[in-house]
Amino acid sequence: MLAVFRFTCLLGFLALLNACDLGPSPDADTIYLNGTILTMADPPTANALSVRDGKIQAIGTQDGVLRHKGNHTRVVDLNGQTLLPGFYASHTLLAAEVATMGSMEAAQNAYASQGFTTVVDGYADTASVKQLQDAALSDKLSLDFIALPLYSDAEALLKDKSWSFGSYRRRLKLGGVKLVLDGDSRDLSAWLALPYHSAPGKPENWRGEPLIPFSELAAFYRQAIKRHLQVFTHAVGDAAIDAIIQVAYEVKLSAEQNQRHVVLFSRFMRRNQLEQFAKLGLIPCFNSSQIYLQGDADLQYVGQASGEFQSPMKSAQTLNLPFSNHCQLPPQSQDSTTNGNNPPRSDGDSDSDSDSDSESNGNDNGNGSGNNNSNNAPQSTEHLPVSLLAIWSSVNRLSQSGVILGPDERIDPDTALKALTIQAAYQFFEDDTKGSLSPGKLADMVILSDNPLTIAPGMLREIRVLETIKEGKTIFSQRTAAPASAISDTALPAKDTEKATETDTSEPPAAGHSSIPPVN
Repeated sequence: MLAVFRFTCLLGFLALLNACDLGPSPDADTIYLNGTILTMADPPTANALSVRDGKIQAIGTQDGVLRHKGNHTRVVDLNGQTLLPGFYASHTLLAAEVATMGSMEAAQNAYASQGFTTVVDGYADTASVKQLQDAALSDKLSLDFIALPLYSDAEALLKDKSWSFGSYRRRLKLGGVKLVLDGDSRDLSAWLALPYHSAPGKPENWRGEPLIPFSELAAFYRQAIKRHLQVFTHAVGDAAIDAIIQVAYEVKLSAEQNQRHVVLFSRFMRRNQLEQFAKLGLIPCFNSSQIYLQGDADLQYVGQASGEFQSPMKSAQTLNLPFSNHCQLPPQSQDSTTNGNNPPRSDGDSDSDSDSDSESNGNDNGNGSGNNNSNNAPQSTEHLPVSLLAIWSSVNRLSQSGVILGPDERIDPDTALKALTIQAAYQFFEDDTKGSLSPGKLADMVILSDNPLTIAPGMLREIRVLETIKEGKTIFSQRTAAPASAISDTALPAKDTEKATETDTSEPPAAGHSSIPPVN
């Protein structure tokens, strides 16, 4: 009897094994190997990665990933180059870029040549939103676009039920509403708590002025929160940041609410304001490129203490405060007589220094000024990828004269990369689908000529963008690596080798429920 029972149990166990047999693993569309893969997740590196149907299928050891190789799988030899998540251009003047480049297609090609797979239009008026919508409906968007309509234009968009806020439709998402509270230090229109140290042509004790009365600012926030909209507020000076913090207390914001309202630039913050951001759940979107471009003038205008503490990324990291980093060279700031709700125009005061960078045809991805001394700042940004300038400047914090502004605020390259990838994705509630290389996420990736984590910090600006991949498809490339056919099939192990990390991609995690990404 006992023998019969054992035999029955064995049959049941074998039947269970048969029921759990998932069969052979599905074939990958593309496999990447023989390079450095930086995941911006845990574990931080991998040896190989496979893509299927526009998403990351598996990532891990080369043997494990190659079990997904099929007869039609394209195998890409990275040839020692570095693969990592595609970059976010977290705040751009898209209308100005399109006008400069001549077309939406040309502008997208320029962004792709910088390694960007997601582009944020930071001044989306009715006309620019319509332009993006038309491009989306015509399937002419090769990148993901997030439009931030100015609050004055948001009402009409909210009434248009065909395009809802917070979700993509054909690669276009209305991400939230935009407010402009002050200007920029370059024309002395940033709103400061203390007078400028030097303010030529301005009244005595000039501190700048708010572009929006406090009562209107508070009303804007209340209405946006009631409508479950993210607010993105341009605030350069510490007085402008004070006003946002005060409004946040009045509307009873807290980090636990996970609303992720963003303060763009957050440039001349005080240390205690960072602590308030962490408490209230406000997210700074810095622009470290300004340290190089405007740092020397800042020391004259706002003084040494404020000039050196600008864009305090290391202090934010210490507080575990997630932050992103602009990849747009600063435009001329708005005239301080505007009401803060009118977008800068491409034919006037919005002429962006980034236009010359974006005019690259994709054939020159930046070898800097030709000066390879890692201790020197680049002498020109004309041929620099804006993305790599952002990374270089946040790690080195050099002004054009070669002065280190705030050495204690320098961050490591890994944190600098996260500010353009996973932390930027977190800012837009997209960290569940983008920003890191994990199974089930979109295969939005960039291939760089060198590893930012191992190259000398001063040489970060010399790294070239070689290829940009959107949902598994190459949208920009200047790689000269060995073709996939150069890898012999005889060198590839069978499919039953060591498994790689993988997951069911049919049900990605729900948006908005992931934890704050680590910044340490």
